Amino acid sequence: MDSIIISLTGSKPLYMQIYEHIRNSIIKGEYAKNEPLPSIRGLAKALSVSKITVEKAYDQLCSEGYIEGRERSRFYVAELSEPAWISPEIQIKHKKAAESGDDRTEYLYDFSSGEMDLEGFDFALWKKYMSRALSSTERLMKYGETRGEKELRAEIAKYLNRSRGVSVEPSQIIVGANTQVLIGQLCTLLDAEKDTIAFENPGFSNGRRVFTDHGFTVLPISTQDGGVNVEELKKSGAKAVYVSPSHQFPTGQIMPAPKRLSLLKWAAENGSYIIEDDYDSEFRYYGNPIPAMKGMDRQDYVIYVGSFSKIIPPSIRISYMILPEKLLKVYKSREAYYSQTASATEQLTLALFLADGQLDRQIRRLRNIYSEKRRQFNKTLGTVFGDKGEIYDTGSGLFVIFDARTDKTRLEIKEAAAERHIRVRFVGDYYMEKDRRENDKRLLLYFSSIKTADMHKALTLLKEAIES
Repeated sequence: MDSIIISLTGSKPLYMQIYEHIRNSIIKGEYAKNEPLPSIRGLAKALSVSKITVEKAYDQLCSEGYIEGRERSRFYVAELSEPAWISPEIQIKHKKAAESGDDRTEYLYDFSSGEMDLEGFDFALWKKYMSRALSSTERLMKYGETRGEKELRAEIAKYLNRSRGVSVEPSQIIVGANTQVLIGQLCTLLDAEKDTIAFENPGFSNGRRVFTDHGFTVLPISTQDGGVNVEELKKSGAKAVYVSPSHQFPTGQIMPAPKRLSLLKWAAENGSYIIEDDYDSEFRYYGNPIPAMKGMDRQDYVIYVGSFSKIIPPSIRISYMILPEKLLKVYKSREAYYSQTASATEQLTLALFLADGQLDRQIRRLRNIYSEKRRQFNKTLGTVFGDKGEIYDTGSGLFVIFDARTDKTRLEIKEAAAERHIRVRFVGDYYMEKDRRENDKRLLLYFSSIKTADMHKALTLLKEAIES
């Protein structure tokens, strides 16, 4: 402690200089556990400062747990559970990295993201509706309704009836910021100790993760013939199964009507639930949209989950869930425990947007944009790769599957793509038993956020990554 050097002319207070010197010496391990510190009077005399200055330094060290007081007002070095020293040079390096974003890879082209086309939304129009919503100042000073604003739930009910063939009461609809938030609420309505949740394999990995984090046993069920293997599901003893029948993720397949009916029969016979994720059903490029399974549900066993994140920018965080009456009763008994996670302002804005028919116009607009982008993307993909891969396109959604002919592993392709500032994902990434699916090199290629003018360049870089 005799080596403490303080500056009488510096801008930093004297007690802080003493505090920092002792703290840094302790966390660097220069002082042993239980080593006594000089008395307040002795250190004050040695440094030619007042006793109050030393007391303030010791008080700060004590409150942060670096030292501890014992008998006769003496202080001793406390025990640190592990080395905590980070040199000033490392601190500066970390700070610069955080400020510059150096710890994140910047991608020129992201084939793994279903983000919206830059020309796909009219923010000026949205701003007009938001201005109308903001006029409800007294209402917006409150927390809002737990299930979601009543105007929005009423408009969602109308929208689902006309677009998805789903007849539902607004009281059954729960609004949330995103699908994962709603799944988290659903987890509280089921019993993690008793209930097993089945998932399509491959399937929605983020949904699986939420159930796992809540303590549920998650069981993979293989997919075949356009959807989950019902016979395998029957033997599983699952309380619920998570499916995306109108556009299976990530394979893009559509579940045929006979399999849907078989799945509904399984739910009714076992008292189990079907969690239907209808995540991008609006984008079908020929024929009519595939009706939702919820519309076929006559015995109320389908939990329907939908989102607006593919229709309006995902930064406007609004999703929704329809609960069967039995689960709705459980929800009502616990409603006071929940909080609404979606902005009331944006909920009211979206309600006005829906009521004026703007969402239907937005869907038609995006369908036209994506239909042309899909056509151009497939054409460019074929031109760039030729016979070195095969395209699988179901005519719906915002991605296509491309089976590249290569000896490279998925990891090698990802790393080579990242070097070219490209991000890619594979169908095989969404299996629960990833180690058994290394031979599945089908690429999941989203085209929605790739500019048409950039498609050839982006796909050429992808080809280089695969062949390098």
